[in-house]
Amino acid sequence: MKLNRCLFALTVVCALSGMAKADPIDFHMVVVDPPAGFFTTPILTLSTPYVVGFSACVPGEIPGTKDPYEGCASFENSTSAALTNLELVFPDESPLDSQSASCALDPGNVNYFKTTSCSLVGGEYILDFSDGSIPVGDLFTIAENGVSPDLFPDGTLTSTPSMAPEPSSIWLISTGALMLGAFFYSKRRNGLGSIGL
Repeated sequence: MKLNRCLFALTVVCALSGMAKADPIDFHMVVVDPPAGFFTTPILTLSTPYVVGFSACVPGEIPGTKDPYEGCASFENSTSAALTNLELVFPDESPLDSQSASCALDPGNVNYFKTTSCSLVGGEYILDFSDGSIPVGDLFTIAENGVSPDLFPDGTLTSTPSMAPEPSSIWLISTGALMLGAFFYSKRRNGLGSIGL
């Protein structure tokens, strides 16, 4: 009898502590290559951040994904260079409420980026997608699940275009000297180098 009372009391304590400490639902975000034919916002310049506001994903907008994404925001790279990274910033406000964020790659779709980083810093979620490239003219969809799209707070999108690496000065000088030397060598070999000397 005494054992039953102890077990009952232990069961009640465990049940109450489990209800009081319910885990928040995490949200998951991914950047994927959508099919054509969906509304997109063109990214024309990177001088100002773009607003990211989610609406309900249209059936077929992100086919083959692993997770059932709820909210989608689609864009088109209309700049003059490939986008090599994306940074998304969202305020930590309701209903996010400091829950965990995941921006792992989706194995079921074409991901534009190979490296992701998600963190909550100073009241903002900072989600970085890098080590990839969105070519000029390509569409990309930012998709989320875990929060209803009409409740997800608007965020901002910024990116850095890819830059062709500039050759160093020493390579430019060396190449110029080599070409100039080859020019004079060919003239001298053909007997034209002595003219005017």
